[in-house]
Amino acid sequence: MPRPCCQRTIGLLLLCSLSLGRPSPAADPPLPQAAHTVRVAGIVLKWHRGAKESNYRRAEPMIREAAAHGAQIVCTTECFLDGYAIADKNIPWDTYRALGEPIPDGPYVQRLRDLARELTITLVAGMLEADGPQRYNTAVLIGPDGVLLGKYRKQHLGHEAVRNQPGTESSVFVTPHGLAGIMICADRREPDTVRRFCANGARFLLCPSGGMYGAKDNDPILQARSRENHIYIVFVHPAEFLVTAPDGSIVQCTVLGDRMLVTAEQLDSPVDQRQVFYVDLPVAEPAGAG
Repeated sequence: MPRPCCQRTIGLLLLCSLSLGRPSPAADPPLPQAAHTVRVAGIVLKWHRGAKESNYRRAEPMIREAAAHGAQIVCTTECFLDGYAIADKNIPWDTYRALGEPIPDGPYVQRLRDLARELTITLVAGMLEADGPQRYNTAVLIGPDGVLLGKYRKQHLGHEAVRNQPGTESSVFVTPHGLAGIMICADRREPDTVRRFCANGARFLLCPSGGMYGAKDNDPILQARSRENHIYIVFVHPAEFLVTAPDGSIVQCTVLGDRMLVTAEQLDSPVDQRQVFYVDLPVAEPAGAG
């Protein structure tokens, strides 16, 4: 019968032989990293047409509220800053042009950058962009250090084309929380446009919007785009917050009020409903990331 010291020696030899008979860890294929979550906040706020200072002052405390409740990404509506002035073609051309904000050096862009830096959030903000003589329906993406990470220009304009120029790229941006795609309003209705965001690597999509909303006219469109591309979409509108899942199901949906626009006389009245909404999105990293 082997002595205790011999038993330990035999055990070590057996362990070594078993280890030599298996592939080394480096030979194993990389496993996908576990999904992490990112808290996204939607600023559901009615438009005040053509009133940049009013819209900024109304949005800022809501953005601060979102950050205080742990939001890592905060998203406004489409053209929150100018109140979607393109909808009113009676606004004189020169007045409309003056509502455009140069990017990255416009005064409100600077204020938004300062706010994102102060709150350490990633901020998506919709506005009318001025680029020389051209005007674009644009969403800026600002990082938690206040750096402009990029901007997205709406591609499908419809009635806006009489004054605005279309964007041409389904851009995807590197954020601290994964690759994000940003589309604006009517872009969601075009399957090929949405597909390009995903082909470019987007892990989730943000959709600052206006126009159609609700269970009949809007929600099935977002559900279809999520299902087709197996991706989460967060839709932020002056009257609705909607999140759709990769299987096309609705994760969260609230319709807030019955309008997108308020007049100066209606500000802070019962029809001027506003709220910050939150969702914790699972964001899966690709295999081998990190």
